[in-house]
Order: sequence, then structure tokens, then C-alpha cells
Amino acid sequence: MNILYLIKNNCKLMFRNKLAVAVLLIAPILTIALLSSAFKSLLSSYEAPDEFTVGYRDTDSAFSESMDDIKEAGKEAGIILKEYPDGEPEELIKNNNLSAFAVLSKNEYTVYKSADFKTEGTITEYFFERVMNEGMNAALGMMTQGKEMKSALPETKIDFMPAIDSTDYYGIIYILYFSCCGMIAATGILSSEKKNGIEKRYQVCTVSSVGLYLSRLLPTVGVVTAAAGVVTIVSGFMYNIHWGTPLLSAMLIILMIIACASFGYMLYSLFPTLGLTVTGLFIAVWVAGFLGGSFETYMYSSLPESVKNISPIYHANRALVELSAMGHSDYVKSSCVFSLALIAICSAAAIAADMLRKKGKA
Repeated sequence: MNILYLIKNNCKLMFRNKLAVAVLLIAPILTIALLSSAFKSLLSSYEAPDEFTVGYRDTDSAFSESMDDIKEAGKEAGIILKEYPDGEPEELIKNNNLSAFAVLSKNEYTVYKSADFKTEGTITEYFFERVMNEGMNAALGMMTQGKEMKSALPETKIDFMPAIDSTDYYGIIYILYFSCCGMIAATGILSSEKKNGIEKRYQVCTVSSVGLYLSRLLPTVGVVTAAAGVVTIVSGFMYNIHWGTPLLSAMLIILMIIACASFGYMLYSLFPTLGLTVTGLFIAVWVAGFLGGSFETYMYSSLPESVKNISPIYHANRALVELSAMGHSDYVKSSCVFSLALIAICSAAAIAADMLRKKGKA
């Protein structure tokens, strides 16, 4: 029996399972539309602020003579400090479109925040905390007058991940998530083999266990990849989803498709029941997705980092989202390592189980 014939025949069987193919094409688009709308306000609050203005009043503080250095340090952090000697802080914020207002006294500071600029208020509070704490420590150690305090102030701009909106976030991770569930497209192959008793013929045919495994895996990966490509193009036009580096992102998704298909076929080789295979795969993908940010945005997840790191989907999601937002990601390498390790382990287990079954040892 020719392996190319098996691949061609399995492709036909997969396309006959119209419901499974429809799920792979339609479900991601509907899910992206629903979740990107539902969580739009959540992710919009994650946007990094541009340069903003903060008012201040210095009431004979310990840093009165160093305000020029403090202003310069603030400018480096994206904060423009503007002095207002008189007036109520709340009114000054409202009437002068200030993001926050700081009152500096002898040994303390008070930051007044605006409800409309919560993120900027938090940054301002952090900035003055650094100024007061580190600056005071430096001042206590000064042995000579006139020593510059600028070295004690935060001189580098605080780093933020560029904004990623809900459409981009869910538009990326749910294409990956449904691709990981792509084994449903292979139910046409496996159910046909069960129905027609083809599995028994495989036990005595000349096709090797490796050839039989590839005749199932390759069509599955091809169909799921094609479906993911169609969804990516359609959702891109419909929702204007931004992919930072399309070729690298496509490679990461394809690796995950191969890894999840390999995992599914490993389950089928160990427990040759279609129901158990699909259920086991869906549970595994759901758990990995839960840890990886498919249901709770990983940027706001309360799960410990050590727990999230065990999920291959977490590494893939972070890599894809950060590639979209920044054009680079430290998680690209770990995502590839996870995927390749899964492919190697699951493929070896599936082939070994089939070989043992052929020899009548399993």
C-alpha cells in the first residue's frame, strides 16, 4: 500500500467531515468577535501613556535646590513637571488638564491623582517614591556640599510593553487555540478506519509504522494549517488584526499545530478509542489554554509565573502577542523548544505503540 495513496485518501476523508472543517473556519472568527468586544475596555487600560504633564508645589522640601535635576529626570521618564505655587490640587488638575499633582514638603510627598489618568497617576507616584527614597539615602551620605543628586534620581525611561488591544490579542490567540484543537478534523479519518475495519488491515500491510503515522499526521497538519491560514486572512480583513512578523508567527503556529496533532495521535495509539482521544485532547488543550491566557488575559493573570510556564500555549501566546506589539519576543525560543519536544516525544510514543501492537505485544 503506497503512503502517498494513503495521504491522498485521508485528505478526502477529512474534507468529507464538513462539520469539523466548518468549526475550524467559523468558530475562531465568532470567538474573536465576541471576546474582543467584551474585553475591549480591559485591554485598553493597558495602553502605555505618552508624555504627560504633572503639576507640583514645593513647600520648602529637602529637594528645593535640586528641582532642575528632578525635572530633567522626570522628562527622561516621560513626565513634564510644571510648578503651581497656589491653588487647590484637585482644581488645578481639572482646569489645567494635568495628569496628576504632587505636593512636596520637607520629608514627604503627596500625589493627587485624576480618575481619568489612573495609569499616569501611578507612574507619578512611583517616580516621586524613587526621588524621595533614593534621593534621601544619597543625601545622608553626602560629605561635601554641592554634590550633584542627579545620580540618585531615576534617569532611564520606565519600560512599558506597547499597547495591545483586545482585537489583536484575541485575534491572535484564538487562531492558535482552535488550531491546537485541529485534531477534530482527523475524526473523519479515524471514524472511517473504525467503520470499515481498515485498522486491522494496517496490522498486516507493508506500510511501516512510521509511514502509517505520517499518512495520518501530514494530512491533518495540512488541513488545519490551511484552515488557520484562511481564518487569519479573513479575520485580518474583518477586524484589522496586526501580526508583527507574519512569517515567524506562522512558523510558531504551524509548530504548535504539528505538536498538538502529534499529541492527539499519540493518545489514539495508546487508547485507540476516538471518543477518549478527542476528549483527552480537548481537556489537555483547555488546561494549557487556561494557564496560557486563552481565557484569562495573561497580562492580568493571577497565576504564578512558574505555573504558567509549564503550558506550551503560554509560551506561544506570549511570543505571538509580543511579536505583534513589539516585533520581538524572548518567548520565541521557548515556544519552539516546547513544540519540537512535544513533536519528538509524542511521535516516538505513537510509532512505538503501533509497532508493539503489530507484533502482538500491546
